[in-house]
Amino acid sequence: MFFLNQTSTILQMGFIYAIVGLGVYITYKILDFPDLSVDGTFPLGGVVFAVLLTAGCPWPVAMLAAFVAGALAGLVTGVLHVKLKINGLLSGIITMTALLSVNYLIAGGPMVSFSQESTLLNNAFLNGLARTAANFVQAFFILLFVILCKILLDWFLKTKSGFMLRATGDNPQLVTQMGKNTDNYKMLGLSLANGLVALAGSLYCQYGSVYNSSMGTG
Repeated sequence: MFFLNQTSTILQMGFIYAIVGLGVYITYKILDFPDLSVDGTFPLGGVVFAVLLTAGCPWPVAMLAAFVAGALAGLVTGVLHVKLKINGLLSGIITMTALLSVNYLIAGGPMVSFSQESTLLNNAFLNGLARTAANFVQAFFILLFVILCKILLDWFLKTKSGFMLRATGDNPQLVTQMGKNTDNYKMLGLSLANGLVALAGSLYCQYGSVYNSSMGTG
């Protein structure tokens, strides 16, 4: 039984961080941008989700809000880099550091608990199952979410905007020759990446039914 519980925990954590991997893939692989702001946007997604959920917001809306919050934070990193001409690594560090205070301000403290609220990973259906079965069903729900994110990301990358985003990382001269601004696509990529990371942060909070300010460390 202990082995099964540990296996389900590993699967859940792995699937949640798979979404983080999708976000980091956009910045590091596609844009070749060392974005460290993800250390701040991961807990940002969690705190936005937790605060909205405890305020009575439905969990799907709270998750969408977490994605938007992460995207806006990524946009800040993009603006610092392309508009203010700050080094990419430093612009991510600035955003990450600023979010430490922003997250604390939103939460009103170091922790927000919502164990009594219904979420994707804590609802009446799951509570009616045995603990081991519920853990594996939770892992399955997260897996479905990962697959959905992967499908949507693949679809986006096949669009014109997605093609321009990939070209910005591989061949920015081509984008310029086509009359497009590479700076706009850098900001788009950073927003999308950090939105996905924040979305993963909201799932991570749902796993433990609590937001903790230290969850983004590392």
